[in-house]
Amino acid sequence: MTELVCFHEPDFPVTVVRPVGLLTYGSVPELRDAVHKALTDHPELVLVDVSGVEVLDDITLAAFPMLARQAADAGIPVVLFGPSPTFARHLETMTIGRQVPVFPCLDDALAAHARRPGPRRVEAVLSPVPAATAAARKLVDRSCARWRIRRLEDQAALITTELVANAVEHAGTRVRVSLALRQHYLHIAVRDDSPELPRRVTADDDLESGRGLLIVEGLASAWGFVKTTDGKVVWATLRLRPGAVAYRADSAREDT
Repeated sequence: MTELVCFHEPDFPVTVVRPVGLLTYGSVPELRDAVHKALTDHPELVLVDVSGVEVLDDITLAAFPMLARQAADAGIPVVLFGPSPTFARHLETMTIGRQVPVFPCLDDALAAHARRPGPRRVEAVLSPVPAATAAARKLVDRSCARWRIRRLEDQAALITTELVANAVEHAGTRVRVSLALRQHYLHIAVRDDSPELPRRVTADDDLESGRGLLIVEGLASAWGFVKTTDGKVVWATLRLRPGAVAYRADSAREDT
């Protein structure tokens, strides 16, 4: 068995991490980095496929509860699925299932997550027309009032309208806007069907054309994007209260 290699399969709102190889003291950092990378995209759930993992020393399995606790600080559950019979026995020996949910397969893990009380969420699908920004603003205003987070209303509305305006201008496809009220933060996501990825403004760019992302970066606690099979999701978060934990993407990454 080779040393551990971790594959990252981002999507929205669930991200899958697939480690393959031998989990040892030396390869635990590979697993940790892969899960932390998944958390920077602020998914609702991180699924770790352990079907391709083997262990020599059961104590290395303590890495999974550690990662789950770190993710819980940001309000993001971590779930394991697909253990082989041998790996399942290792997990049972270390009582990992008492600290991290373990499911036989991906479908079972997703079904269990669907039964959990999730974040309060609203969505709207908008046409790629200038009026989409006004519709997005109304969605934010109504949601912030309903969720009693009016103090975030202006910031959330400005971030959302800028993301929608960018999607309308550069993607030209239908736009799906979603707002989710999670444990520590308000999560804003705008999905379109264009493979063109957002990027920060450089000194050679037209400042006006990059104004939207500069505003988002200035207001949000964190922001980033996730490439999907049919386009992308650009997301941003706002902390509900000072000191709340939020994983930050260091940059808008093209290797997500």
